[in-house]
Amino acid sequence: MTDTITTSGINAALAELQTQLPRITKDQTAKVKSERTGAQYSYTYADLAQVSAQVLPILGKLGLAFTSRPTVNDGKFVLVYELRHVSGEVIPGVYPLPERGTPQEIGSAITYARRYCLCAVTGVAPDDDDNDAVVAQKGAERRRDARSQPQQPAEQGKQPITGEQQSRLQKVFTELGVTDRADKLKYAVDVVKRQVSSATELTHFEAGRVIKQAERDLAQQRAAKPQAEAVGSPA
Repeated sequence: MTDTITTSGINAALAELQTQLPRITKDQTAKVKSERTGAQYSYTYADLAQVSAQVLPILGKLGLAFTSRPTVNDGKFVLVYELRHVSGEVIPGVYPLPERGTPQEIGSAITYARRYCLCAVTGVAPDDDDNDAVVAQKGAERRRDARSQPQQPAEQGKQPITGEQQSRLQKVFTELGVTDRADKLKYAVDVVKRQVSSATELTHFEAGRVIKQAERDLAQQRAAKPQAEAVGSPA
């Protein structure tokens, strides 16, 4: 949350609100299966719809309103939320959101953030476990597991060639004496065993293979040059 200066209007409304906070029971049940162990378990929770239905009408009677929206703030994906009062006073806040994940995982994270922020800024205290949090957490665990696995060539091959690799290719080709565009493409095709019409069509993995082969050829070329000069020198 961000700090803000408030006056008596919103403070008085919040004080009154916290004398009227409803008891929110967990009437939803979710069943979850662990992807690692296969074990199943269930839990109860109060979802965003239930919290909103009980809290928002009380806010309205006290001249308060809660708003939230996902947006990009300083280059980061966040949920910006506000508790507003009819006097014009506002308590703002920012909650971080995941920048990666499936649409379902991102949507679940936004739903969880909306409920969490609504409860936090008003003082409502239902149980924090809900299905949205579990879905978002499972998605984060899958991404962590994927990052912990050794990257295989097939996975690397999905990434495009980088600017650094293009520069290295250009440099090593120049040192090899391969300066014609057609010759460069033929060289790359011979290494990766597929047709490409431009270096930008190479994947990260393929570009690495071409660079390594070119560097090996350059090393052999340099090693052979002194021998050729020695043979050709006069006695």
